[in-house]
Amino acid sequence: MPRTPSSRGRVHIVLIPGFAGFDALGQLEYYAGVTPQFDRWKKLPGNRQSDVVLHYFDNFPTAAVRTRAARLRRYLTTRMARGEFAERDSIALVGHSTGGLDIRWLLWELNNAKNRPYPVDGATMSDKVLTATDIRSRIKRVVFLSVPQWGTNIADWVRSYRVMRKLFVADLCVGFKGTQVPLLGCMEESFWNCFSKESKLEIAKAVRDVISESESSCGDTAKQVADAQEAASEVQLWLRHIATDFHAIDDLACEDGVRDPQSPAHFDATRREEEVEGWRGIERRSYATVGARPFWFTAGEPAPVWDLFNPLTSPLCTPRARPSPKYDLLYCAAYRACAGGPFRYPNGGAPEAKPFFPASSTARTIELWDNDGIVNTASMFWPDGKKTLLVECDHMDIVGHYQDTPSVCECSKRRSQSYDLFKSGSNFTPEGFARVWNDVFDFCAS
Repeated sequence: MPRTPSSRGRVHIVLIPGFAGFDALGQLEYYAGVTPQFDRWKKLPGNRQSDVVLHYFDNFPTAAVRTRAARLRRYLTTRMARGEFAERDSIALVGHSTGGLDIRWLLWELNNAKNRPYPVDGATMSDKVLTATDIRSRIKRVVFLSVPQWGTNIADWVRSYRVMRKLFVADLCVGFKGTQVPLLGCMEESFWNCFSKESKLEIAKAVRDVISESESSCGDTAKQVADAQEAASEVQLWLRHIATDFHAIDDLACEDGVRDPQSPAHFDATRREEEVEGWRGIERRSYATVGARPFWFTAGEPAPVWDLFNPLTSPLCTPRARPSPKYDLLYCAAYRACAGGPFRYPNGGAPEAKPFFPASSTARTIELWDNDGIVNTASMFWPDGKKTLLVECDHMDIVGHYQDTPSVCECSKRRSQSYDLFKSGSNFTPEGFARVWNDVFDFCAS
């Protein structure tokens, strides 16, 4: 969409991560391949080179949405106070998954805080400090990618196995510390090579690469050792955050007994009306993702819950879809956990949408159990309803993890730059990735 020259200033597109909450762990990027696609987009006819800037925000991984939103507010306030975001500049916020809820709570807080001051960098009340209104007035566009606007079943499933989750995270923390010892590091490398080969899980390859990249004893130069130590410290801090603050899972739950009214996913109808009313002057765009169906459940009815202690509800005993897509064990388990649970259609009826990619003129009905491996697809159809753009891919495809891309860094033991984290059989392609992100950039900058 060509744009005519104006004196509006620059457009700052800020990418906000979801539940995992990082920009990069070493060279493992959350939004993989988005920067190269942004560079290609800028070279398209009608796009100017200098007035649109891309930013990556590094958030807490599993903290409560309110905590994550406060961190996002500090990020924006600091850059505005320092002049990185100039007075005439505008801001476009792009949130994937839980990142979209962070945006919603940020705007809710700013709209209700009005003239509350937010001093940064040692400023005092006698100095000119930014207010909530100042920050709110700069935000002109919001993009939602795969956002659980009404929560997701998988959060309730994880909450129901709280002890197992804590033990798993504790094992991760201990296991990663073990890789810092040379001998154990070699053992871990052998284990992950074997595990990733036998299981064919891309996430195993990703973990292996993170471990290899963080192994300081493998560096040949001072710079390699320093880079490895930095990568290790990033992962250790990330794991420590997960071990000490996992409140986001409550903010995403659908079960009535745990619904926190201060989570945007749990707002009632009255509060949502007030919320949307406060978005005046902000344009928005929503993308919903729907993964391939490895299983088949009864149309128009909720799927049964997967109970780990009841083998009859396990993925192995769940009827397969016909034809069955090519998926891995991780996607199979995640899809099954997300399919059954307390989530119900927010507006009482199944949403319908024409796929944005692959392009289709036929509307698709979204079943209650349809999901992208992490979020129930029907939960993403708010606030735009039929205007929501449906993309047939899994939860991580849309942020660039739809294929295994070799690492370009020769000085690192990392083998891949991005991964097909969920082998979902959705057949998402570089063409689909380019189409979605060109549309995101066009919307943010138009």
